[in-house]
Amino acid sequence: MIPRPVANRFANVMGVDLHIAQQEIVLLYALDALASQGILEQLAFKGGTYLRIMVTGDVGRLSEDLDFTNMGLPADPESELTAAFASEHHGVTFRIVDPYRTARRNWACQVRYSHEWDEGQFRLEISYREAPFLPPARWAPRPQPYFTALPFVPPEIPSLRVEEALAEKMRAVQQRATERDLYDAMRYGRKGFDPDLVRLLSVGKLWNDHEEFTPDRILSTLSEGRREWPELERLIGRTRRRDWNRDAAEAARRFGFLRDLTTFERALNSDARRHSMRTQLEDRLSVYALPGGPRRGPR
Repeated sequence: MIPRPVANRFANVMGVDLHIAQQEIVLLYALDALASQGILEQLAFKGGTYLRIMVTGDVGRLSEDLDFTNMGLPADPESELTAAFASEHHGVTFRIVDPYRTARRNWACQVRYSHEWDEGQFRLEISYREAPFLPPARWAPRPQPYFTALPFVPPEIPSLRVEEALAEKMRAVQQRATERDLYDAMRYGRKGFDPDLVRLLSVGKLWNDHEEFTPDRILSTLSEGRREWPELERLIGRTRRRDWNRDAAEAARRFGFLRDLTTFERALNSDARRHSMRTQLEDRLSVYALPGGPRRGPR
C-alpha cells in the first residue's frame, strides 16, 4: 500500500480526514485490480469518483464509491468480481460483501478492504439500466500528488464520454437532486463540453425512462441550492468551504442552454411515453460515434 506519509500529505492538500483521503487512493487500487483482470473492459466508468479522478482532477470532493455502466458482464456479476479481487493487490485486500439489487435493478455491493495501516469499505454499483448512447472512450486518470508513490501505472479506463456522464447527472438532478448531484453538476459545468450534445443526451436519458425532460426543474433546483451542505464539509473539508448556493446558481446560469430545445428534441420529449423514436435518436447520435467525431477524453 502507498506509504502513510504520502497519504497524509494528500489528506493535507485536500483538507480532509486521513481515512477519507486514503480511501480514494484505495479506489484507484481497486480500479487497477479490476483492469488487471480484464473486468474494466466490460464496464464504463462514471459517477463522482470518475468526475474527480478522470475529468476534473482538481480539489473537488473526494468520493466513497465506484459506479459503472455494464458493457458485457452477466446480470449477476458477483462471481466475476469476487475472482478479480481474490488476490491481494499491491498490499491491499478486497472482499465483496452484501450484494443487492437497487430500486432500479442495478447490481451493487459493499467492498471491504484492508491494508497495513487502515481498513474500510466502499460501495460498488453497476448499472443495467441502459447501454451507453455513445461508445465509451479510454483515457488515464488525471495526475494526483500521490501518483509517483504508486507501485503501478494508473490504467487507462473505459469511461462514459463527458457529455454523456453530464447528461446522466442532469437526469439525476431532475429525478432525485441529492447534495452530491448538485455539487457534481457544478464541477462538470466548469469543464469543456459540447452543450448541444449534452442537451440531446439529457433528453434521451429521460426519454429512456419514459419521462419528459424538464429543464426548468433542473435549473430551478440548482438555483435554489440547499439550506445546508453537510456532505461537502465531510468530503471536501471545512477549510475549503465556499458559498455553495452561489456556485449552484452560477451552474444554473451556465446550463441555461438546456432550455434551447431543438424541434427534434421537443418531438423526442413528446414521445417519452409512446417511446417510438429510438431509431431516429440513434441516427442523430451516430455522427458522434464516428472516428474523429468525439474526442477521447475531457478537455
